[in-house]
Amino acid sequence: MKNKFILGLTLSTVLLSCNTAETKTEITDTIETIDLETVKTTEEESTQVAFMGEDKDSYKLYGHTDFDGATAVSLETMFTQFSENNEFTGAINVTINEICQNAGCWINFQKPNSEETIMVFFRDHYTIPIEASLGQEAILFGQLKSDTMTIDFQKHLLDDAAANGTKVAPAEYDAITEDKIDVSFDCESILIQK
Repeated sequence: MKNKFILGLTLSTVLLSCNTAETKTEITDTIETIDLETVKTTEEESTQVAFMGEDKDSYKLYGHTDFDGATAVSLETMFTQFSENNEFTGAINVTINEICQNAGCWINFQKPNSEETIMVFFRDHYTIPIEASLGQEAILFGQLKSDTMTIDFQKHLLDDAAANGTKVAPAEYDAITEDKIDVSFDCESILIQK
């Protein structure tokens, strides 16, 4: 794609030095068409999800990768490894605490011995059924990481909470004035207990 951009930029520069308006328009239109088609194909390929509710033992599998749920570790083990190495990649057992009621594009789970919750975002924004119930057991496969949450995204999460039935006061939106760094789970795949 970068090569096409550079080619387009070079051709545009050459055409600007020419005085033929018809030639400029034809070549520019062709370059834009190629780039748009490439972008569409790349976007479609990157968001393809391999599993959308496939039966696997007593679970339904959603996401990009089939994985063995038997390798899952406890939340305590995950947080211990994360605190020691500032990273964790693998499978964990969780209980779904909340799910996005707009599209099923995120869940959260409660941190052990805490009121704090950890957001789980599904890689490439795949979704799970919003009927997945609170308290339902799941196994996540992915990576726990520190990430920046933008002001707009924090407000989007409040919108989702309001759609879930939580009362959100305008003051909560007003209180969001800067990006924040938070720990979240980048979920490549999820097994949801049937």
